Amino acid sequence: MSNTDAATAPSLASEHEEYIWMQQLQEPEQVKYQLAAWQINPQPDSALLHKSIHSLLQMHMDLNTRYEFTADGDLYKYPDADWTACVQNEQAPQGQVTELLSILAQQHWQPETTPPFLANIISTENSIILALRLHPVLAQQYTLAELIEAIQSSYTNLSGSQQQFELTPIDLSSLNPPTAQQTQDNNTAALAGIILAEFRNTLAEPNMTLDDDFFDFGGHSLLATRVIGNLQNKHGIKLNFNDFFKSPTARALATIAQQTQPVAVTVQAPPEQQAPLTLAQDFLWQAYSAFDFSPIYNLPFAIEFQQPVNEAALQQAFNDLIIRHVGLRTLFKTAQQQTLQYTVLVTELKHYQWFWPSSDSNDATLATEAAYKFDLTRELPLRIRLFKAANGHTVLSFLVHHMVIDEWSLNTIMTDLNLAYAARLQGKAPAWPNSVPSIHEFARRQQQNGINQQHLDYWRSRLQGAVTGLTLNPAAPAAENTTPQVAWRQIDFDSAFHHNISVFAKAHHASIFSVFYTAIATVLQKEGNLQEIVIGTSASGRTDPNYFDTVGYFTTMVAHRIQFSPQQSFASLLADTSEQINESMAYADIPINYIQQAIGIPANQGLMFDVYIHIHTNNALNGQLSTPQGAIPYRQILPERNESMFGLHFEIMENQINNQHNLSMIITYQAHRYPTAVIERIAREVKQLLSELAVQISVPSACQ
Repeated sequence: MSNTDAATAPSLASEHEEYIWMQQLQEPEQVKYQLAAWQINPQPDSALLHKSIHSLLQMHMDLNTRYEFTADGDLYKYPDADWTACVQNEQAPQGQVTELLSILAQQHWQPETTPPFLANIISTENSIILALRLHPVLAQQYTLAELIEAIQSSYTNLSGSQQQFELTPIDLSSLNPPTAQQTQDNNTAALAGIILAEFRNTLAEPNMTLDDDFFDFGGHSLLATRVIGNLQNKHGIKLNFNDFFKSPTARALATIAQQTQPVAVTVQAPPEQQAPLTLAQDFLWQAYSAFDFSPIYNLPFAIEFQQPVNEAALQQAFNDLIIRHVGLRTLFKTAQQQTLQYTVLVTELKHYQWFWPSSDSNDATLATEAAYKFDLTRELPLRIRLFKAANGHTVLSFLVHHMVIDEWSLNTIMTDLNLAYAARLQGKAPAWPNSVPSIHEFARRQQQNGINQQHLDYWRSRLQGAVTGLTLNPAAPAAENTTPQVAWRQIDFDSAFHHNISVFAKAHHASIFSVFYTAIATVLQKEGNLQEIVIGTSASGRTDPNYFDTVGYFTTMVAHRIQFSPQQSFASLLADTSEQINESMAYADIPINYIQQAIGIPANQGLMFDVYIHIHTNNALNGQLSTPQGAIPYRQILPERNESMFGLHFEIMENQINNQHNLSMIITYQAHRYPTAVIERIAREVKQLLSELAVQISVPSACQ
């Protein structure tokens, strides 16, 4: 078969084409060509205009197809090589152009004989008008705006820069009021455009199209949170997490989005020096106090720069961050059984030491920094120290207390650090793209509004009566040492696994996190012969888009009740788990202590879950600093795990380094409670199960 024959071979119509074809058959008056017209200035070369339209039709054969319903009950489309059927020349007096366009707007489509795309070149006494008609059968593939732009571009290429033309749109609103279907289509198209713009802005992908998958362009749950919040806040467009995983393109999401009133944005109040704790901070402070203010809530981040850095510029850049983000210059003081947070004024920062250059770090190590015990009543909640590694590279120790930062905040900090460092290298202060409200303002507003009772009721209804903690196989050997002891091990996966498990997850409308989560739950069920298990995980806690760029501790721990049934397939459990995780995100502003109190768990009983699973996606500690001389890459140095609140803590690490995706999982466990042999077995079985799922990508239903 020749290439020409292949291009014009029949093919099955898409689901959308079948739907429109059937609608056209049943309600021809409701399904009409979309019409647009432009006056061309100056008058174009007629031959070149025809060639430009021909070029468009050669590139997009679907524009010149015919549709036929076969005896077998299938709708086929047949591309037609004769492009002249799509182009008609008309002569009309200037005063009759509107009448002619009205006639064109009323003409019906005949699927077996008429192209779904038609161009009319109308000549009057003193102008040339180009009218294009596009049938809704192709509305998922093309728009009239895209087609006229392609014709104009082709004309310019054919004629050279000396013979470009301009297009003046002709107002056709009076010709024929839109049908209900057309109005709905127009509204959906407008929603799709808004959603696409938010995709492009959030992912920094200006070339994304309406049909591009959000997750194929680096999207993940935290970024989905940002998109959902911005759409609700700015445009009154309501979506949820399950929508994202089931319909992850702008066009698909537009068909299920709900239009509401945008959230009113209040004017930021003048900053105050004192604020209460947020609900999340209050829970963390209680736990921090219970551990006698030990370093358990230190976050010992560390990175190694692959090229030399300017230490003075780096110090200035971090100082810019401390000024911009009030949470990083906060003190905590307790009086009369109430803990408040206080802003350190910018003018007072010179009285606090928080930065040590490499020349002043000879007696320090990453380990000593990680073990540092903060006194948050009198010192800033962060310590920046530089070291010189044996290979000559500069190592940055960024120790920060959990009371003022969460993982979302870390991404914000590293983005802002890049901007500030580049500016300071040029002797300038950074020009921030926006101002950010403080965590203190959020705390005051949250205290004023109180806890969301509807959200609390959501958790009560799902967790009341759940089996708490974790009991594994009683036949497993008991841990020999009862002294508190924490150990950890890492499981690595190759890049091929990342690709395969991503495809598997997408085929089941799930995230990689949900697949790992379900695999871990499956193995633990087998290990303990469990009927149900409560598993904890992290949620961003940022339900208000106004605070997406605020550095602070918003994160909440949420609990999911995973119930098992005999003979349940992995696919079924994955679907249930994904649905539960995604649905719960909208209610994740309630700290776990309020939830446990609501379902009757005494405060002294501890957390209701002993298993904690969360994911680190596109870790901000693997990236680069921008400089006029080029980028300075940096890589994370993983800290030692020597303390843990949880009996079993699974951390999934998903990174992209040098355009190479990789996955790993770290299991931290309380070795005095769970023998290492049991953890090794769990690790092997989780990896084996995930590996089996990853090889099923060609047959997504194989696990059912």
